[in-house]
Amino acid sequence: MANGLRFALRWWRLFFLRRLRGALFRYQQMFRGVYVGPGLSFARGGEVRLESGVVIQRGAVISVRPGSVLAVGAGSRLGPELVLSVAQQVTLGRSVLTAARCYISDHNHQFSDPGRPVLEQGMTPPQPVVIGDGSWLGINVCILAGVTLGRNCVVAANSVVTSSFPDYSVVGGAPARLLRSAGPAS
Repeated sequence: MANGLRFALRWWRLFFLRRLRGALFRYQQMFRGVYVGPGLSFARGGEVRLESGVVIQRGAVISVRPGSVLAVGAGSRLGPELVLSVAQQVTLGRSVLTAARCYISDHNHQFSDPGRPVLEQGMTPPQPVVIGDGSWLGINVCILAGVTLGRNCVVAANSVVTSSFPDYSVVGGAPARLLRSAGPAS
């Protein structure tokens, strides 16, 4: 019983500290022209650069490890319940739009040893993620390590993006593939 109580107290302490950090971060950003919605869970060890006009809607979970950088360009709108996990660098350009429940991470869990639990294997080496200016990520989109999306890309709902795409790409699927190019007429 004592071990269970210790675990519960430790879990509630972690939960409370992340929510408290989220609330403090939220109030700091207000004075910089950035809106952060309620319910932010925030674990910050690295650098966070949010330009003016950024909106992070309710219930976001943001984890920025020590020595890493999260940069979000001016006018970007990040949907509710977004999960951003940064171990090295994640960059979202200007006027990026994400729908609800998007997941963006520059690393993954290691799972190469089938004899050990995934939880004990650590993480893969991080690879930077870049989302170009004016891009739109539909609902439930996953952007994985090493992905670069060009300017004005559209990612269809429920897509898992595992590779990079050039400017004006419309992509979808799991794994995502190029559906068409939406570039300006030449």
